[in-house]
Amino acid sequence: MVWTSLFGIITIILLARAMGFGKAPQLADVAEAQSIAGNALPGFRGKDAVLSDDRRAALVAGINGDIALVRPLGDRWVVRIVNGAAVQVKEGRMRLKLAEAMFPAADLLLGANAEAWAKKL
Repeated sequence: MVWTSLFGIITIILLARAMGFGKAPQLADVAEAQSIAGNALPGFRGKDAVLSDDRRAALVAGINGDIALVRPLGDRWVVRIVNGAAVQVKEGRMRLKLAEAMFPAADLLLGANAEAWAKKL
């Protein structure tokens, strides 16, 4: 009986992954990141953006000086203003830790752009 239940659970998990439910979304380009940020934040208009190397996150600079983080949470995008976040940069990787307790830290692979974007924050 236990083996039958275990087999059923494993089958459901494998089927869900085969259908693409376990994959985090990827951004097509900076225009998509700017659009997502603009739709999520009323009045936000992006003027500049940078994608992480894996296209799973982006930073979008707004015309008013705010910087938005666009990142996946499950199968959807979430957007947060990250001005004032704790920032660590090491070897092209930026780690952002927001004061929001339930929002996990974000790791962005920005390469040569990491230092410049850290200064903007």
